[in-house]
Amino acid sequence: MKTKILHIINDLSKNGGAQKFLVDLVMEHAPEYEIKVLVLCDDNDYLEPLSAQGIVCFNWQTLSFKEKWALLRWPDLVHGHLYPSIYLALLAFGKKRIQTEHCSHNRRRDYPLFKFLEYILYRGHDLTVSISEKVQEELVKFMPHYQHKYRVVHNGVDLARFPMQVRSGDQVANKDVIKIGMVGRLHEHKDHDTLVRSIARLPANYELHLAGDGTKRNELESLCQQLNIIERVHFHGVVSDIPTFLTKMDIYVQSSHVEGFGLAAVEAMAAGLPVLSSDVPGLDEVMGSKDYLFSVGDSEQLTEKIAQLCHLKEAYNKASEYSVNRAKLYTIDKFRDGYYGLYQQLCTSK
Repeated sequence: MKTKILHIINDLSKNGGAQKFLVDLVMEHAPEYEIKVLVLCDDNDYLEPLSAQGIVCFNWQTLSFKEKWALLRWPDLVHGHLYPSIYLALLAFGKKRIQTEHCSHNRRRDYPLFKFLEYILYRGHDLTVSISEKVQEELVKFMPHYQHKYRVVHNGVDLARFPMQVRSGDQVANKDVIKIGMVGRLHEHKDHDTLVRSIARLPANYELHLAGDGTKRNELESLCQQLNIIERVHFHGVVSDIPTFLTKMDIYVQSSHVEGFGLAAVEAMAAGLPVLSSDVPGLDEVMGSKDYLFSVGDSEQLTEKIAQLCHLKEAYNKASEYSVNRAKLYTIDKFRDGYYGLYQQLCTSK
């Protein structure tokens, strides 16, 4: 008899990390599982590949009350992602419930009024799984009472989609145009501003390429205009083929205010790119070396680190080799095994 799992998430846009997390988790699942996905709106960029894998997706807004109730009664286990989906999962009465903590901080923690609701949330889930140790540390600080229900499973990357080859600093040194890349929503949790200001400090042959879209795009375009670098900053919007995008870059930067893990940084490592990132909880854990971190908001420090990588061939080669070796720690098989192992533990326990 198959184990029935229902995932609940706000949307399945290609512009979000948690959304890709879910898709990576359910694709190529073992035959002993039957999986359905409930999306709170009609924003589903992954409908076609999920359907091809036999995974049925539902739009909460189009379901009748009877259909909603039947869907919540269907699974053996409900896995919630993001707010408010994690609260909706609580309506699956009598079912095993698991939620993923995708970030080291959220705005709900800033309001005392939410404390009681959060207490109910963590009490109502059998397990809360953090995507990194740092995310779990912050969760324990906020809600220590239920730490016996907390686990950590690192995100993983399908390394077969990436070259996993060390790049040469000689090639970069001889290039007329050096391309700096970043992948991520144009959102307040990211710190594109610092990266843009860093590009303005670099010579005119440095370009910035941003994959992703969001509410901050107009603001960032205005900043580029003010700094007179609009022709050197390229907004690509949502990019579906990230491996190809990364192969065209020379250096990758993950500049963020908040980052629970940093899957995009791992993908850049798997592409063989030297990677620099903000020293924020979760992301610093993934990077694993202070050599490739810069202080949040410090565009001058970031500029110096980028210039060093491009001017010193040995530094570039070392950073690229480090990236490839570091990426090997975060495989998609370890990621899936971690979650499906927890599913089995929950479903076989009384």
